Amino acid sequence: MSSVLQFQRPYQGKSETSPSCQRLPDILANVAALLSQVQALDIQATDDARQAIFLLELANVCIRLIIGQTNLNEATRATLLAQSATIDMRIETARREAAHLF
Repeated sequence: MSSVLQFQRPYQGKSETSPSCQRLPDILANVAALLSQVQALDIQATDDARQAIFLLELANVCIRLIIGQTNLNEATRATLLAQSATIDMRIETARREAAHLF
C-alpha cells in the first residue's frame, strides 16, 4: 500500500506580503474567539479557573508570536503590545482570585 503526502509549496518571496501577514486577520479572529470563550465561562470550580487561565495564556502567546514574526507598523505593534499587557494583568488577577481554589 502506498501513500502520498502533499506538501504546500514553500514561500517564494515574490509577493509583497508573506503568508503569515495574509493570515493575520484570521489569527486575530481566533485570538478574539479565545477571549470570548473566557468571558463566557461561568467559573465555579478549579477546572473552570484553570481553563480560563489557559485560554488567556494561549491568546497572549498568539499575540506575542504575531508581534515577533510579522512586519507590523508601529501603531499596530503598540496596540498588540498593549493588548498583551492587558491580558497579562488579567492572568495575574485570575490567578490571585483563584488562589484559594488551587
